[in-house]
Amino acid sequence: RITGLRMAGGDNVFAELGDLSLPLPDGRRYRLAGGHRLWTAPEVPEITYAPDDRPVVVTDGESGFSITQSPDPTTGIEKSIAIRLQAGTVHLNHRITNRGGAARAIAPWAITQFPVGGTSLLPLREQAIDEHGLQPNAEIVLWPYTGIDDTPFVLRKRILVIGSDRATPTKIGTSLERGWMSYVRGGLVFTKYARPSPDGRYLDRGAAAQCYSGPDFVELETLGPVATLQPGESSEHEELWKVDAIDPGIPPVEVPDLLDLDGGHPQ
Repeated sequence: RITGLRMAGGDNVFAELGDLSLPLPDGRRYRLAGGHRLWTAPEVPEITYAPDDRPVVVTDGESGFSITQSPDPTTGIEKSIAIRLQAGTVHLNHRITNRGGAARAIAPWAITQFPVGGTSLLPLREQAIDEHGLQPNAEIVLWPYTGIDDTPFVLRKRILVIGSDRATPTKIGTSLERGWMSYVRGGLVFTKYARPSPDGRYLDRGAAAQCYSGPDFVELETLGPVATLQPGESSEHEELWKVDAIDPGIPPVEVPDLLDLDGGHPQ
């Protein structure tokens, strides 16, 4: 896990979840812990929820460091995150490696957890895909438990605005074509950027950008493209994080224009 991210002198931007856990098929519990983690998609409990609380190896580099966990004894999947800080941004390279004896079709899945009480922003594609602007150009992907008890989002300025502090969980996804998603809370805006692969195939009906919002935490999630990894092969997925301080009175829907989130991928 990356368990903390703070502005200088500030509070942790990430959720701190203590012993909150998910049930595993074999009767054990998967401890969420909070912060940022690396999973694999598709979400199959026997594979995705493999315990990841074993010690890691930390390797220093010229401009950052990496953390690597030994391969899971059941799945054979090794996880690693390389971290680099540069000019107020956090660069992350997520790597999954198949150390098992058989091929696996999987994708890296980067998940960041936040405290409830804020607003998630999930942007939809704006540009037309045909010269006349008559063809549909965006998708909203829903999970089976979404919208059962409430309407979990509103659409403003081609952005899905998703509140938190809810009694029941919801999850919403879309493509990552605009390259960013944000969480606004307490005068801080956390934005994660990721570049989709134009030739990549994405799981979850193409929803490379996903937001989960439940009673205990909020998640912003990005997927890398799925690949069939032969033994010894790896797949990588990059994210960039940025945190901005704003006037807490600014409506969340105004944040993308205020911070020019569509102005290009930070370097």
